Amino acid sequence: MVRLNLAVAALAATTISASASSSNTPLRGVAPADAAKYQPSKNPQGQLRWKCLDGSKELSWTAVNDDYCDCPDGSDEPGTSACPNSTFYCQNTGHIPSYIRSSRVDDGICDPECCDGSDESDGKIHCPNTCEKVGKQYRKKMTELENLRRAGGKIRDKYIADARKEKESLEAEIAKLEVEVHVATENEARLKSELTRAETSDKAVIDAKVKTPLYAKLVDNQNAIKALQDKNAALKSELQTLTLLLDDLAKGYNPNYQDMAVKGAVVAYKEWRGIATSTVDDGVKQEAAAEDSNIDQLAAENTKLNQLLDEGDWPSDKLSTLLNDDPLDIMDRGLQGATHDKRVFATESDGGLLFRIHEYLPDGIVPYFEAMVDTLLDVLIKSNVITDVKRMRPKSSSSTETEPENVASARRAHTDAASHLSRVSNDLSNRKRRLDEFSTRYGRSSEFKPLENKCFSKDMGEYTYEYCFFGRVTQIPNNGGAQISLGTFSNFNPTGSYSQEQDEFWLKQIYTRGQKCWNGPERSALVDLKCGVENKVVDVFEAEKCIYSIQVESPAVCFPLQTQQQQAEPAAHQAKDEL
Repeated sequence: MVRLNLAVAALAATTISASASSSNTPLRGVAPADAAKYQPSKNPQGQLRWKCLDGSKELSWTAVNDDYCDCPDGSDEPGTSACPNSTFYCQNTGHIPSYIRSSRVDDGICDPECCDGSDESDGKIHCPNTCEKVGKQYRKKMTELENLRRAGGKIRDKYIADARKEKESLEAEIAKLEVEVHVATENEARLKSELTRAETSDKAVIDAKVKTPLYAKLVDNQNAIKALQDKNAALKSELQTLTLLLDDLAKGYNPNYQDMAVKGAVVAYKEWRGIATSTVDDGVKQEAAAEDSNIDQLAAENTKLNQLLDEGDWPSDKLSTLLNDDPLDIMDRGLQGATHDKRVFATESDGGLLFRIHEYLPDGIVPYFEAMVDTLLDVLIKSNVITDVKRMRPKSSSSTETEPENVASARRAHTDAASHLSRVSNDLSNRKRRLDEFSTRYGRSSEFKPLENKCFSKDMGEYTYEYCFFGRVTQIPNNGGAQISLGTFSNFNPTGSYSQEQDEFWLKQIYTRGQKCWNGPERSALVDLKCGVENKVVDVFEAEKCIYSIQVESPAVCFPLQTQQQQAEPAAHQAKDEL
């Protein structure tokens, strides 16, 4: 009798399944788009068969939605909770279709994702169909968001237009600089050749100077200055870092803990800073009160540190000038200082009085005299009467260089040309780098460029937080005290989960390398951007120790709706994670 009942039940299920198949009625939990995947086929014996969607098994059609998981991929149970890795489709007529995990089917809970109540059909609970109401509210909210997006999008379009103008201006500057660099390169190469030719005739003089002990001493002095300058810069940096750490220690120290080692360090540091420390011995309470009165002084200017960092009579630019001096020029200026009499007596080494007579002639006659001497020397050389000779030129009123004027002039011209080439080349490189950043740093359409270094604040009671686009985030105490850096801009998409073509890439920023927490890491801030008609900080809170979460609204992220819809459609078909 039992076997007969089972056979009748199986026949009835087969008949029902066949009827459902023939009428193309979708199975429970199957999306209309997937209905074709759930069509049985007949074998030679006339039985209805069906294959798992991964092709691993062939089952009887009666095994589909029989509340027993047969397929490894869970595809045979789209309408029950038998397969933990399966999903259930909610039609939600009047609202948006959605998927839920199969484990939430017939669990006695009306899931809001299935507003039509189709996830609960076993009679344990009645879930009313609220899709019309929910859909109406959803459409109203979407309309409001769309109006906000449109208004913000107009402002975003203006940002893009402003950035385009700036980009075009930058491109024009680059084109101009490229021509200028090309001309400057040719000019520098030409002047370098002229300097080489000028130096060749006087190479013996220069070589003799280079071999002198004075030249070697000047080079050693410059190397020593450079080494001391680098060491001084490193020590200043470390001193500033150490001072910040000790400031944090002095501010956070609680004298009630009676840690004498820490107290001694704090007292010694305050004395070094020039801050009066309490010496009251009649009660911890009075001592703590005296200590508290000095904490605010730590936020004041660090006079002691400033004195140590003061460069005095030898600032870095003055040292750089010494380092950039050519030892040969220094030697020549030394000769100038040693000569107090304007008269220069002719010797055999400088060619005799004939080649220095221009120093005794009126300035107006000198050019004619030089031309006459040059002509005479050329005739004598061509006639083999004399060999090549140095042609001395008059020295300027500010210099009595022993180097021939033609070499000195050629060197000055080449130095100026090289400096000009370096300057315009650096300008060109900087502008090209800025141009590259328009799309990689400032958004797909450079919509963030007009916001660069624009700052917005939010008063959160105890602190005011200042957020600067591509700048830094700062925590400012409202009751006085030192400002604290929460980090400077690092990059978008901190998790690396999206590409630049996706809107989500531009919706998160990370600001890093903020001021170090006491006994903790460096502070940092994660910024979430959302569409708004104005730029403003909405909320700030410390999500984790020394990691701050900042909510910011900006028209710059009011992206076109088409882009948002294209990215939202795949997400609408993903299963909701269980809570």
